[in-house]
Amino acid sequence: MAPSLDFEQLYSGYSKSVENAMALLDAALKTWGDHPAVALGLSELGQEELGKSLSFLSAFYFLEHGADWAWFWDSWRSHQLKAHRAFLYELFSPLRMIVDPDGPSRIAGSSTRPDIKHEKEAAFYVDYSPSDGKFVSPGDNIKPIEVANRTGTLLCLGVTALALKSALDEGSKEENYIAFSELAIRVCSDEIYQLDMPSIMRQFSSRSSYHAALIRIVEECLERSQKAMCSMSKVT
Repeated sequence: MAPSLDFEQLYSGYSKSVENAMALLDAALKTWGDHPAVALGLSELGQEELGKSLSFLSAFYFLEHGADWAWFWDSWRSHQLKAHRAFLYELFSPLRMIVDPDGPSRIAGSSTRPDIKHEKEAAFYVDYSPSDGKFVSPGDNIKPIEVANRTGTLLCLGVTALALKSALDEGSKEENYIAFSELAIRVCSDEIYQLDMPSIMRQFSSRSSYHAALIRIVEECLERSQKAMCSMSKVT
């Protein structure tokens, strides 16, 4: 049977996942100049940690609703799922950094490799190329645009994650996290598009004055984070 968690355990894991994602981003930015391949690997790991944080945020829902905790623990073990789940933070804030928007290799978060997890493998390990019979070092195997893409993506997603955490930490944390978890688990479980989010947020907000106040705080924190990012770089 999958182990269940209480509020304090979930909050601790959630906070540490967000903090670790941002620590990995900080390390990637400091490493980029001398070791760009390492920066790519650190950023990919940071994105997985952000995806893990969204799983934690969703799992607060289980505290008041019957659910199978296997949903949480399955996502805990899947590197690919965690990396992709991090992108769902964009549903709460459509903040996105586009690398080389006017160039031939315009990318906005998606990997140039078959799977995102291959980025950290290429970043940290010497590989063998059967086609030409040569061993390839990470420095030879990584393109600068890959590093910019993954690091920029982690930055945008991380800013959104931090803004959400800041909003939910205001007032009664336990009540806020349990209430908001309904939106988080829906984002992780249902097929939702960016255009759906305004109406989903309005419906949630209309339930009570408490729900309205919570969404207002969330939107204010997200708006501040967007303005801060826009002042740093060109985003769409």
